[in-house]
Amino acid sequence: MNRLLLTAAALLTVSPALAQTIVPGTKVLYLKQLDPITDENNSVVVIVEVNDTAANTFLRIRCRQGAPDVFLITKNPLMTQEDWEANVFPDLVYRVDAQQPKTLATDGVIADDESVLNELAFVNDTVLIQALTNATSKLVMRVMRNGMSPLDYTFATKGFAQAMKAVNNCR
Repeated sequence: MNRLLLTAAALLTVSPALAQTIVPGTKVLYLKQLDPITDENNSVVVIVEVNDTAANTFLRIRCRQGAPDVFLITKNPLMTQEDWEANVFPDLVYRVDAQQPKTLATDGVIADDESVLNELAFVNDTVLIQALTNATSKLVMRVMRNGMSPLDYTFATKGFAQAMKAVNNCR
């Protein structure tokens, strides 16, 4: 679990003085943070993919302007540079527990004026937050990469509701 905490600390990219909390018995952690001037909730919740022992693949839920922004960050490229530049982003098929699969549109991510090929944002974050909240055990995602084989990721949802409550549901 220490490796999870250290990796997650690097992923959150926050001041070392701030403490991250791991929800006991889960791969969910959170950092509660308020902007010191505006008191805006800038908290972060991270759910590490169940099969990734190095914590390189995870969902990051970032609180911004009173609402959660959801990102999928992986150790694998999710698109080519050409696809990114053409605004051709992969669809994501997700399944909550044993329910029917559903498709969700994605969007690209920019960091430091560079396209990020191993990270996806979502056109409708609310749908994923509801899926994570309503799941009793897991959320399975399949990234339908253009011209490449699809990638499957599983996220255990135990601890998610507790982490979101701890960060005041991004309010």
